[in-house]
Amino acid sequence: METKYIQVILPLRLEWEPCYSLPEDDIFRQEQKHILKIGNRIKVKFAGRNYIAVVSALNVTPDIDISRIESVLELDTGLESVSEEEIEFWRFIASYYLCTVGEVYKAAYPASRTSSEQTRLRVEERNKRLRKKEIELWKARIARLSARLDAKDKALDKRHREDIQARLLEERKAIAKELTEAQKRLLKLSESPHASPPLQLHSYKQNQALDKAFNLGKPVLLKSSELYEIYKNLAAETLSKSKNVLLLVPEIALAKRLQSILEESFADTLKIHHSEETATQRRRVFDAINSGKAYILLSTRSGIFLPFKNLGLIIIDSEQSPFHKQSDSSPRYNSRDAAVMLGKIHGAKVLLGSSSPSLESLLNVKTGKYSFVEDCKEEGFKDIAKEPRIIDTAAEKRKNGMLGCLSRKLIQELKKGKIALIRGFEKTEEVKATLMQVFPGDTERFHIFSIFEASKRDLSGYDIIALLSADALFRSEDFRSDERAFQFLNFLKSECGRVIIQTSTPKHQVFSLKSAETLLAERRQFSLPPYTRLIDMLVPECDKFENLTQLLSRRLQKLGFAATDAIGRSDGKALIRITLNRDSQLSAKKEALRTAVEAFRTEHKLRSNISFDVDPY
Repeated sequence: METKYIQVILPLRLEWEPCYSLPEDDIFRQEQKHILKIGNRIKVKFAGRNYIAVVSALNVTPDIDISRIESVLELDTGLESVSEEEIEFWRFIASYYLCTVGEVYKAAYPASRTSSEQTRLRVEERNKRLRKKEIELWKARIARLSARLDAKDKALDKRHREDIQARLLEERKAIAKELTEAQKRLLKLSESPHASPPLQLHSYKQNQALDKAFNLGKPVLLKSSELYEIYKNLAAETLSKSKNVLLLVPEIALAKRLQSILEESFADTLKIHHSEETATQRRRVFDAINSGKAYILLSTRSGIFLPFKNLGLIIIDSEQSPFHKQSDSSPRYNSRDAAVMLGKIHGAKVLLGSSSPSLESLLNVKTGKYSFVEDCKEEGFKDIAKEPRIIDTAAEKRKNGMLGCLSRKLIQELKKGKIALIRGFEKTEEVKATLMQVFPGDTERFHIFSIFEASKRDLSGYDIIALLSADALFRSEDFRSDERAFQFLNFLKSECGRVIIQTSTPKHQVFSLKSAETLLAERRQFSLPPYTRLIDMLVPECDKFENLTQLLSRRLQKLGFAATDAIGRSDGKALIRITLNRDSQLSAKKEALRTAVEAFRTEHKLRSNISFDVDPY
């Protein structure tokens, strides 16, 4: 009998998808033939270890010696299958971000999640056995009670003294009550233990500008000061159609802020997913999304890998935030850009929300890739347009107008109210010491944040926000510096009506920018993203590679890639940056780059992996 072969995806960094043979037992094969499908999660052995693999192809013709092909260990693992949409999404991530599909699978189904699934299956199987046993016991009890009831009825059919008749009636009543309770218990045991509460649907307001934009069939970039209200309306509309909503935020603090806003309207349909949730809570979210029922999933970037069914809307909040980018380990994806493709795969609407959009998204609007809606609530951007007060610290120092890190002009503004102080170059102790000197006994109304901390906080409750040294926003070595500074200042203005900025460079262009058009023009002039694409190659440190990193960069340069020389990093890795034109050949050039690097590794017999960071932030 002909042996059947399949290919699988393993949660490993492999450049190929291993081939396995199906068990040759005829009975086993007949039982499994109609069950095995692409996406099934099966157990296999690879390099001496057992793994849960995902079936990626059926009836394949092996391209290696069949004597080296192992047989599948277990086909029916009981684990939920992976949908074809998920596998398509994984392949997109692997292709675009130059990693392997196995690395994406590992990110989507980490070992902890698979272990949790397996534990849940064991518990469910045990509970099923106990439930079945309990049902049989209650059935037997009902049979006995029914027999006793019949016996009492027969006894009552006979003639008895009045006292005996009364006693028999009381006994029959007690048996009937016990039988009714037993039947109720059996009915409850027979019901599904996973029955879900009915979904609450909510009213929503139509937005004609957004409706028109969505009708064009493109992702929509929304610039507004009323983002959260718009999110709620769109989510309610999507839920009313029994479709899922994915609301992506760049970090946990913002997720908690949005959770408090959404819970009042969507208490029964809101699910939360981020790293501060327990493994059990994340498991419940996974099960809920996998059920196909309609929910709102509020998640940080890893939420894009959940097993969505009937996904109707994806909202990417603060789309300009660099925290949408996963940079620490492979796959190094950007959840904003990946979510756009996720929406395309599922046929879902995609909304990118921001009060200060990224240059990448603005260019996508210019080129017609995205639709654009601005200021859905007309008064919204009038508040954002309030310009902050700029204090020239260089001039103040010349006329002895500084007390520590605070200028005398700023001190005059800070005499009352709740104040958020954002330090740049200053240390927290330095700011506290100045406050103690200037406002003795009145420092409790001041809260001190770093720029990083402030970017993740809700600052809307402050009367004044003061940025003590805005010059810390500008880094000459980072071409994104001005864009991030511009976005951060817009964030501060959207949070508070009174923003005061201390800077030694008051004429810096960022302080006078009304839009990002100037920044886009600069990027185009110097052939920088978003008009080009960057890829950082991360080469791990090792004695053999130390002498080869420059050789690798020279090799790439000779092959026509715009590659820098290898630069050492503080983490011990070497970095080679490649610039690619954003054109129709981009995908082919990325694949050629991957091929060239693999050929170099093979030629020099290097075991160390070289990682790619596509579109680094």
